[in-house]
Amino acid sequence: MGQLFPFLHWTNILIIPGLLLAYMVHELGHALAAYFLGDTSQVERGKITLNPFVHFSWAGFIAFLVFGLGWAGFVAFLMFSLAWPKPLRVNLKNFKRSYFDLCLVALAGPATSFTFGLVGFLLTLVIAAALVYASGVSTDRVFPYLFRMDSTLPQTLDLQALSIAFTSYVSLTSLWLAFVSLIPLPGQDGFVALISLITFWRERKRSSQRRQPEPVVANRPLTLLHQQRRRNSAADIHFKAGADYHEAQQYDDAIARYQQAIRSDQNFGPAYVNLGLAYLAKGSRQRAIQAFRGAAQRADDRKSQETAWQQLHELSEISPVNSETASESMVEMGAAPWTDTKPRPNWLSLGLSSLLLFISAVFLYSYLVSQLIELLRV
Repeated sequence: MGQLFPFLHWTNILIIPGLLLAYMVHELGHALAAYFLGDTSQVERGKITLNPFVHFSWAGFIAFLVFGLGWAGFVAFLMFSLAWPKPLRVNLKNFKRSYFDLCLVALAGPATSFTFGLVGFLLTLVIAAALVYASGVSTDRVFPYLFRMDSTLPQTLDLQALSIAFTSYVSLTSLWLAFVSLIPLPGQDGFVALISLITFWRERKRSSQRRQPEPVVANRPLTLLHQQRRRNSAADIHFKAGADYHEAQQYDDAIARYQQAIRSDQNFGPAYVNLGLAYLAKGSRQRAIQAFRGAAQRADDRKSQETAWQQLHELSEISPVNSETASESMVEMGAAPWTDTKPRPNWLSLGLSSLLLFISAVFLYSYLVSQLIELLRV
């Protein structure tokens, strides 16, 4: 079996730690790039996290686990990716430069993987130099404990196997993933980046041509992309104007603006929420409830839905029996507009997770280096 299928070897399981880290870093690079470029849907989808199983691709995992990191694994990964693609999921309308930002997001994953793999490779070389210096042996004896040498493959899950799994395999897996994902085939980041860049330049060329005088054509339809941009732009303008009126306690003008924002975009959740708050400030309980329910039912973002349900819950605790007390409570609830509309990652949790991962890595590599030094000195 080993001669017929040389890639089938038990040491392929040593790729698992590297795969978990590689996919986590790769997809986290996509998610962070998309978030900082304006796509806050990454937060709602829970992609900004260090949990590797949120970012995992089972197709790529199986391909590399069975065929290894050689050319057989490379071909198998491509075949699996074409058969079961894992598309890059972003909300294009949240980007200011649309397709150009999508291109940047697509390239962020491979760039992050390449950087992580390069750092891991340099760390492996530093560990190798430290072992040579501390043990006094040659590099010929050190390298089999850090790199896969077919002539000296580990026979069991021993110290050599663990060392390979957490040193060279971590860097090689990330470098392989960066290289494979840049291939311009459907399902790969390189394909998305290439198509996005071509579309961006075409859109830019068309927009420059539109600046020239054109003959007026009756009932000329706009493209879906430009309808969407105009609609979202108008909704955002009305929403911001409504928030300004709201803060100035000009509630009638604020309500009119929020309603215009909703007419421009029926799924604009923040406009529904602020419309409800403005109605509360005027003492219109039933209309406020209708607006909050509209946010809960039609909003296309989770934060608006959650905020609307929270407002409905707080409103249910205000008893309408005493009209004077209830009116004061409602006015207090709706006095200020809701402006913190964008979902934000749990940076504290992400920071603590990163710190914990770093501390674990320090202890793990300290243990491996100390044990390898003792083993090489024998």
